[in-house]
Amino acid sequence: MNAQHRSPAPTTPPTSASEPANSSWIPWLLVMVLCSALVAVCVGFLKVLDGTPASGALLSAGAAFGGTALLCFAVVPVVQQLRQRS
Repeated sequence: MNAQHRSPAPTTPPTSASEPANSSWIPWLLVMVLCSALVAVCVGFLKVLDGTPASGALLSAGAAFGGTALLCFAVVPVVQQLRQRS
């Protein structure tokens, strides 16, 4: 009847250096994707108004989405580094 009680193992995995310290990564990711989609829709709409065929407008919208998403993802590590220096 002398059963030893062990404490349960921690359920949260250890955080790695690449993960942000706070838990607000998912909402920011959603904001980045929505911002990129908004830019892509605006570029596609402007290209259609200019008289570009649908394939060209879609290609331009995709490039705008990719460029905006890349810019958003590049800003996150820069802001994290600036916060660590302060």
